[in-house]
Amino acid sequence: MPTMLLTDIAVRALKGSSKNEKFFDTKTPGFGVRCGIRTKTWVVMRGRNRELVTIGRYPDLSLADARTEAKKLLSATPEAKGISKTWEQARDEFLTENYKGSKSRWPHLVKLKLKNHFKGLDKRQLADIDDTDISAVLDKLKKTPSAQLHAYRAARTFLKWCTRPPRKWIKHSPMEGYEPPSKDKKGTRTLTDEELKAVWYASEMGSRQVFQLMVLWGTRNEETAVIRREWVVEGVLTIPGEFTKNGRDHAIPLLPLAQSILDSRPDAGPYFFQGRHTNERSLTTWGLPRLAREVKAETDTSGWQLRDIRRTFRSNMARLKVPREIAEVLINHAPETLDEIYDRYDRLDEKREALAKYEAFMIKLLGLGSTEARESP
Repeated sequence: MPTMLLTDIAVRALKGSSKNEKFFDTKTPGFGVRCGIRTKTWVVMRGRNRELVTIGRYPDLSLADARTEAKKLLSATPEAKGISKTWEQARDEFLTENYKGSKSRWPHLVKLKLKNHFKGLDKRQLADIDDTDISAVLDKLKKTPSAQLHAYRAARTFLKWCTRPPRKWIKHSPMEGYEPPSKDKKGTRTLTDEELKAVWYASEMGSRQVFQLMVLWGTRNEETAVIRREWVVEGVLTIPGEFTKNGRDHAIPLLPLAQSILDSRPDAGPYFFQGRHTNERSLTTWGLPRLAREVKAETDTSGWQLRDIRRTFRSNMARLKVPREIAEVLINHAPETLDEIYDRYDRLDEKREALAKYEAFMIKLLGLGSTEARESP
């Protein structure tokens, strides 16, 4: 594109063209005039995406006034302010600042969504990303609607955060008006006794044993995968609030069947369930679906998800006549607000009694023949 020093005389002398040719000012880079057949229009080209903004028509708007307005527009861009951010830079600041002081597991989950699903955008300038870039990522997750919805929510929250003061790294979120790709589905599936038995025996070896603990405790998959040896104190395993959905510590009395599973785990590192490549990290939630697929294939069961194990546990608690209050505490559902503040009683005795009933139920279902836990291989 041609450049020149724009003066009143120079602008008057420019000839109109059907090509809408643009001439940019050497005095104020990014400011120029577009010459059509009958009109001349002041324009500004700004940002790494070379956005073209129309200021007004010549001679209705004078050169001096147009240049003044152009300087305002150019100084308002993130690049001009020296705060241009890549997706990766902005994301890391978001994860640090937005969740400061949080004790829940959500910052970790949001981090996984933004880092894994959107890693292709890491080096892109934030101001250059539009809704088509977001759509390209979400479209790849169509076969897993739940993951797609969580990725959508994580990106929407992050990009909205980028528009707020004092940051204002982007003027508008590219996800404004972007409808959710799906809706949360309330599950109703529970495993039958035969399915539960089959899943148990298919989970006797290796990291699949995490499913056996989920069967016995009704814990969430992401909470169970990260359990550490140091969390066991005097026969009770306590999952800290920073790893639970509601941010509350969750104490689980260890009964013989569960204890035998923990005792059988390799004593190699701080975690009961180690990562695939290092003992210094836990089994990841990304590895659980793969293990679940293996179990389904071996047991010839289908139509259930990992969360259905938790629902089965809760349903069986009702079946065993465990009081609702205790059953809800066992799955670490947050109580009413007043209880959250005033009721700090951990109900360990009641939990232990209920879990003893459940282990007895499982031992009978599995045909172990006694109330003693069978040692896992």
